Order: sequence, then structure tokens, then C-alpha cells
Amino acid sequence: MAQYDAALRQYLSKYKHPNEAKADILKTINQYRDLRPSLDPFVFNDGTERQLVQLEGTIPVNYKGNTYNIPISIWVIDTHPYNPPMVFVKPTSTMQIKSGRYVDTNGKVDMPYIREWRHPTSDLLSLVQVLALVFGEECPVFSRASGPRPQQPLPYPGQPPYPNNPSSMPPYPVTTGVGPGYPGGYSAPGYPGYPNNQAGYPAAGYPSYPPQYPASSYPSGYPGQAGGYPPQFGTQPPYPPNSITTDGASDMSRLTQGGTVTEADLRASLLSAVEDKMKRRLRETFAQAQAEMDVLKKTQKDLTTGKERIEIIITELEKEKADIEKNIELLREKDNEVKEAIQKMESNQNLSIDDAVVTTTPLYRQLVDAFAEEQAIEDAIYYLGEALRKNVIELESFLKRVRELSRKQFMLRATIQKCREKAGLPPLA
Repeated sequence: MAQYDAALRQYLSKYKHPNEAKADILKTINQYRDLRPSLDPFVFNDGTERQLVQLEGTIPVNYKGNTYNIPISIWVIDTHPYNPPMVFVKPTSTMQIKSGRYVDTNGKVDMPYIREWRHPTSDLLSLVQVLALVFGEECPVFSRASGPRPQQPLPYPGQPPYPNNPSSMPPYPVTTGVGPGYPGGYSAPGYPGYPNNQAGYPAAGYPSYPPQYPASSYPSGYPGQAGGYPPQFGTQPPYPPNSITTDGASDMSRLTQGGTVTEADLRASLLSAVEDKMKRRLRETFAQAQAEMDVLKKTQKDLTTGKERIEIIITELEKEKADIEKNIELLREKDNEVKEAIQKMESNQNLSIDDAVVTTTPLYRQLVDAFAEEQAIEDAIYYLGEALRKNVIELESFLKRVRELSRKQFMLRATIQKCREKAGLPPLA
């Protein structure tokens, strides 16, 4: 509608998706002309306040062959259309809310279409049409039993007055479903959610309502209050989960002229919602099982690695054990040899050193002789130096003898090195 175009552009300036939200709102108010947009403050249950666009007015509902206008308020959040709006039934001073399956005692509307909101298949126009069908099955308001009834013009010629509420009525079960954006209550990004209460929504847990308007402030499109609202039902079976109507195709007449929702659309929407929920649950189950499998695989890998390490340690310990046993046996043999040598020395007092040192091969004998002679030359050079220091020998004689001994010592050291190489012994440092 042209008169709302500029206002909506200003209202939605701070929204994240202003163009999409504006198109959705204009399509809805063009079909339901009693709904008027406005920018009002909305106070959440934690005290947070947001300036949100509100569609306020009435929608026509066909109830038992008569058409009534039901006052509602739709709050469009700032992430629309990717998150569902908040819907409330706003009774006038002569009306009273009738809680049921999808409307609680505070007027909060919660139904599968809102819980399973999916853009772009979900929009405000379809939401209002589904509200009309649901309210046609179970009227959310009725007239008060006492108090003055202001006379207002009926929206439709010949419309009967709303029936009064009976004095006693069986309570309806309040369902609290879960779904994306509605985990036990409304949950939009940055907004606090409603508490999850399986027995219904407590009044204290809801966000503050926008200011209530008296009955006289509504335009002539609101229903007359002469007779009240539809009565409460008696015992009623639970609302079928896969169908909104109970009378088949004839209930499609409850849609307003130019409506876009058909029975096939509703059935497809419900089937799609069930399919999406099953897919989500399967994905969650699969993700949980996959996480458990990953943990088990990691545990198995750690256990396998630990087993390999233990096997390596056991192998090394067995090798070290074998080496230790071999060394122990060798030490026992050497101990016996030492004991035998000690016994021989004790029994033979006239032991010759030359006879005691006996080599097994000529190579080893040559090595021992060369080493002994080289050590003797080393001692001779030392004592020559001491004699020169005490002036016992002349310098010329000292140099001559040292030169001869050094040449001989060099040849002996070369012989020792050669013998060690032939014997496989390590070289001298």
C-alpha cells in the first residue's frame, strides 16, 4: 500500500534485511487491510528494549459459519524474514483470552508454523492465513461475563454477536514444542528466550506487552461486543499434527479472498517440517555417533602405540638381561683365574718376573719387549737430564747420548704401533 511505503522504509532502516522485510509486510497488509504497521518499543523479559515494527489490527476468522474479527499483534523482529515473528492475541477491555493449544493465558501464540519457520517458504501472509484457520478451529477470545458492552458497528452486515463464555470448561493442554528459533520459547539472535515450561508459559516469564488499547480506539473493522466471543469447547481430542482443518476441503473456505495457502500447501508445509526435524535429529545422532567413533579410534590408536612402545621396552630389557648374564658369566671366569693365580703365587715364593710374564704368540712377545725397552729409554733420558742439571755430565756428551736414545726410542714406538695394528689392538693415544 502506497501510504505505508515511506513509513516502512523509515521503520525498517535499522533492520538487517529491510527490503525483504518491507516486501513481506506490504504483501500482508495489502491482503489484510485492518493490519496497520507502526514502530513501537518492545520490552523483553530481561528488561532489554527494542524498537520493532508491529502489525496491529484484526483478521477475519470463520467460526461455525459466522465471521468474526480477532484482534492480534504481530511483532516483526529485526532479523526478519530469517527468524519468525512474535504473535499475540490482544483482547479489548470487554474481551478475555481463552487459552488453548496454541494460545496461552497471556495471549502468546505458539504453533508449528512459527516453530518451523523457514525462509523463503515461510512469510507473514501465510502466517496470518494459518492463524485464521487455527482460530477458526479454536477461538482464542471470548466476551467477559459481566461489565458494560460498548456498542460498535458490526464489520459484516447481519453478523451475530459473539457467544458468551460458559461458567465451567475443561482446560486445554498447552503444547510446548521445540524447533529452530523456538527452543522452548522465542529465541532470536541477541534476544532472551521464553522459559521452557512443559506445563505452559507462566505469566511472569513473558516479555512485557505493548500498551493495551481501549475498545474505543479500534476502528470500525473490529467486531461488535454485543454478544461476546465464542464459547469454550467441552472435551476435545488433541489437535491432529498433520492437518489444520477437520472438515476436509470444505474448511479451505476459511481463507480470505485472494489467500495463497491451500490444503496441499499446508500438508506440504507440515510434511516438510517433519522431514526437516527428522533430518536434524538424524544429523545430531550421526554427529554424536561420529564423535564417539572418533574418540574410540583415538583411544585405539593410543593403545596400539602404547603396546608397540611396551613391546620395544620388553625387547630391550630382554637384550640387556642377556648381556648382563653374559657379563656375569665372564666375571665368574675371571674371578676363578685370579683366584688360581693367587694360589700359585702363594705356593711359589721364588717367582721370576720374566717367567711370570709369558706371551702366547711371538707378535705379543715382540710387542712386550719393544714396550719395555721404550719405557727404559724414557727413564734413561730423564736421568741424563738430571745429570746435566747437576753438572755431572757435559753438555756435548748429553746431547750425543740423548740423540742416540731418541732415535732408538722412535724406532721402538713405530714397532709398537705396527704390532698393535697386526694384533688388532686400538692405537695408543
